[in-house]
Amino acid sequence: MDLITQFPLGDDLAVTLLVIGALAIAALVVGAVVPSRLQRDEDSEEVDDGLGRRLGAQLLSSGSLMLWVGLPAAVLLYLAPGTTDDRILRSALLLAGLGLGPLAAWRGIAVQLAALGLDAERRVRLIPRLGALAVTGSLAVALLPIVIIVWFLEASAGPALIALAAGAAISALAIRISAAPFEASASASALLVGTDEHELEAADPANPGRPHLRSARMFRRGGALSADLVALTTAAAGVGVLLGVPVLAAEGLIVVLLALGTAMLAAAVVAILPHHGSAGHERGALRLGGLIPAVLGGAGAVAASALWIPSLYKDLRFEDVGLENFTDDAITGGTPTPREALEPQIEQALSDMGQWVTQTDESQYASTFLDTLTLYSITPNVVVALALGLGVLSALGAVVLQGGVGHRFGGTVLRAARTSRTGGALGITAGLGSTALTAAGALALLVLIGAVISVLSAGVPSLALALLVHAGLGALIVVAAHAGSLMAASLAEGPETEAGMRSAAAGASDGPRAALLLSGGLIALGTLGPLLSALQLAPRAATVWEDRALHAATPASLTLLGGLGLGVITVLLVTSSLLDGARRLGASAVVETRAGLLEKRARIDLPELPEAVRRASAPALVLAVLMPLIAGFGLGPAALPGLVAGVVLTAAGLGTWMLGAASTLENAAEVIGGGRYGGSGSWGHSGALGGAVLTAILRSAIGAVALPLLLTSALLSTLAISAVVGMSTDGTSPYLRAGIAVLALIIALTCWVVAATAPEVDLEDDEGEIARPLFARTEDTADEGLDAMDWEDGDVDEVPVPVRPSRSSRRKRSKKGEDKPEDEG
Repeated sequence: MDLITQFPLGDDLAVTLLVIGALAIAALVVGAVVPSRLQRDEDSEEVDDGLGRRLGAQLLSSGSLMLWVGLPAAVLLYLAPGTTDDRILRSALLLAGLGLGPLAAWRGIAVQLAALGLDAERRVRLIPRLGALAVTGSLAVALLPIVIIVWFLEASAGPALIALAAGAAISALAIRISAAPFEASASASALLVGTDEHELEAADPANPGRPHLRSARMFRRGGALSADLVALTTAAAGVGVLLGVPVLAAEGLIVVLLALGTAMLAAAVVAILPHHGSAGHERGALRLGGLIPAVLGGAGAVAASALWIPSLYKDLRFEDVGLENFTDDAITGGTPTPREALEPQIEQALSDMGQWVTQTDESQYASTFLDTLTLYSITPNVVVALALGLGVLSALGAVVLQGGVGHRFGGTVLRAARTSRTGGALGITAGLGSTALTAAGALALLVLIGAVISVLSAGVPSLALALLVHAGLGALIVVAAHAGSLMAASLAEGPETEAGMRSAAAGASDGPRAALLLSGGLIALGTLGPLLSALQLAPRAATVWEDRALHAATPASLTLLGGLGLGVITVLLVTSSLLDGARRLGASAVVETRAGLLEKRARIDLPELPEAVRRASAPALVLAVLMPLIAGFGLGPAALPGLVAGVVLTAAGLGTWMLGAASTLENAAEVIGGGRYGGSGSWGHSGALGGAVLTAILRSAIGAVALPLLLTSALLSTLAISAVVGMSTDGTSPYLRAGIAVLALIIALTCWVVAATAPEVDLEDDEGEIARPLFARTEDTADEGLDAMDWEDGDVDEVPVPVRPSRSSRRKRSKKGEDKPEDEG
């Protein structure tokens, strides 16, 4: 009992930490035991010997990217200002966060693998249980280190949690970035060649791209999603504690732990709710299985916070977190003064608040004085409960908005399917137009939350940003409550599943994914608090222009606007890099698959794909990690808040758009393939398949990358702000600071050049006999037929896949006098 009664933050927080820790350990144990005890048919066709190898290759590719980028990031973090103990702790926790992503991804994949070999009906029945295992396991991977850090560091755990969250965000970003080229190659091989050119269903075992498509989807839905949940959970804890403790004292810790524990319980409740309804009502049952725990969890968190937190601001437990004295010069003139001594005067001043507002200006001291008076006028339990409830309601709204887009027989999908009959371009236009409206609605929810919270916070910026994070925690509860929906598409996929359930599960995860992105955007915007606080508290710089770049964080500041522009540019550059990699590897997969079909190979291995993915993915990850240094040292410290705002808003908008567009076009292709609007093999089907592949690539390049990208930018900017501000005020040469930004640019540009000069498949028309069977339509060779091109009977034993050398190789050959580059087999 002494362990609880002597805990400095209070016995209630000690019990909360111990309960959450016990829940996390139980979730990890159950997640390891239950999947291994499922009785499967090991001879089933679903149990593919090569599946584990392909999934392992994807995880290994992302792991190597994490090490290449994470280790230098840990070294740079060690060099940031602070005591030796602080620097070692920050670097160690960043590395620990890097390990959380692959661990969660491996667990998410293991849950899906456990379902292989089960009959279709049993897999459908296990949707809630396996979904609960996957989500609770991901939350447990994040919650266990959070509990340990808070237990030992107590009120000062905020910066340590930020470092942990930054590592988790980098690992999640590496996983998502490396998954994008894999999915592009798999979709191109299975849909463009197998389905469009040879009219083989994507789930047909004869489709040569089916194994790669299945492994890519499992990695995206299980492994990458689990890494996203870990990154978001650790970020919510870090930002919530960092912002909550200064304004809500020990209750700032209570809100964070309460919300995270509720999310864990909501995901666990999913396991006992049925998600499979009667015929014709499958979609309603699936949505109801997520709605019930979301409402229960959200209502429970709101009620608990309203009852647990005091109703008077002066009753908050400031002494437990070392805030028992006023120490700000604006309040005490520099002399630490107990709160009890000044609180009667503050209460008296509140009676004539208008007089104080008219007699003060907008200076830093005056703003601090007014903020302190205003905080004593709020009702803490009410504003916190309303912020949590606002996050729950907005997340439910996002689920409804995006869920309608993913409905296979909804108006959006059918409109895109019908329009595809007139051409693929118009079908894509229909899908993009409808989902753009939905994305605008999701961003409108973000704006609405900000408007309401600005009223709840009574104009106090620090409280407003803390409540913004609380709203993000409320949205996270809704996401965790839809654990079954997040897992449904993986478990109900395949022709052996009933058509109704397959259709219901196809877009079930779209709504929760939109809510997940909304939650991440709210939490990332909360990092503006420490960024702006560091700028306000910084000493004056040596010159006027340096001081303006440090303190002028206003809409009129060119430094801030430059950072905002860099945020938009960051998202576009990351997207451009991933799309170029998808183009290269997708084209290579198409040619390799066509060659394999001509040779009548038993399977298409794509053996060079993992190495090519690492090379293609590196520029995007390096750019995302280095951009805070480029903005902070190149433009000035005031550019970092602009960078965060630009990345968050751009990534959230484009990400929501692409998530909806991909689901719409995929479902449109399935509708046409099922016999409507021309059926399989029609012009409409061909156009819809092209649109499905295009939007799937866009989803993997920005829709899925958006969440870890905005978290990485926000958290790394928070970690970098102390070094950027310190070097701007301690007399460090501006040329040295600019040199750091230039060096970061050179490193990013070098990675870009290395990826851009990689060899790629040659798609020119100068390959003679090779070009015709690989690049011509089947009907163009109708006089011979595909059987007439049985190359096993001729002199050629295999199809050499043409590869275009890199630009540097062609330049070297041109210097030797060669007319054109030779083919590389």
